[in-house]
Amino acid sequence: MAQRWTLEIKVGAFVVFGLMLLVVFVFAIGDLSKALKPGYPLRITFDSGNGITHGAPVQYAGVEVGSVRNVKLIPSSDGAKPKIQVVIHLPASVRVRSDDEASISTFGLLGEKYLEITPGPGKGTVMTPNGELIGKLPVSTERVIERSNEVLTELKQTLSGVNSFFGGEEARIYLKEAIQEARDGTRNWKVLGERLNLAMSYAESGEGTLGKLLFDEGLYRQMTGFVDDLQAHPWKLLVHPKGQTSDSGKKR
Repeated sequence: MAQRWTLEIKVGAFVVFGLMLLVVFVFAIGDLSKALKPGYPLRITFDSGNGITHGAPVQYAGVEVGSVRNVKLIPSSDGAKPKIQVVIHLPASVRVRSDDEASISTFGLLGEKYLEITPGPGKGTVMTPNGELIGKLPVSTERVIERSNEVLTELKQTLSGVNSFFGGEEARIYLKEAIQEARDGTRNWKVLGERLNLAMSYAESGEGTLGKLLFDEGLYRQMTGFVDDLQAHPWKLLVHPKGQTSDSGKKR
């Protein structure tokens, strides 16, 4: 009986060891395939890693072309802020230039981090293997969320102030009076417009003084003759006809 249990333990241990070996072999083959894939390494230096990790994808012009092989901290010798160096592996067909822009981005708002290389004007020199490219300062997702919370807080305070202003009794009375005055003003303008339309309709029909002045041909000719006569004999404006009194009330 003891020998039977010993055999079963050995078989179980052998099976577990075989499964573990298979898992290690699968991961090893995956890493080996990446290592044997033709390409070249490139170093990119950032002021902050912003959560980028080993194995993160690398995109060039929006297309995934490689992966991050290593992320390490580079201390400064003069006591300044340390740098973050990200080593990536790119295929030989992708040629990065010195004027290209590298940055750390996120899939969605809280998704996986990835390294994005945006092609530049194309005037820079082609980067050689193990060359160094200075990355763009990444925007922290936490900072974006914090700034959004600040904006929402300010908006909430503004709305609270507006509510408190219009919530008072005096503000409601003032607002009611302003609306009533606006309505009265609109009503007055409407009445004035109707009167103007009525006056114009009378004038167009030839009725009234304005209508006769505009559409009476005889009156128009008399006015024209009067003006022409004054232009020809302006001295008539200074001569009073006989029988009329002067400004002093005496007759000539």
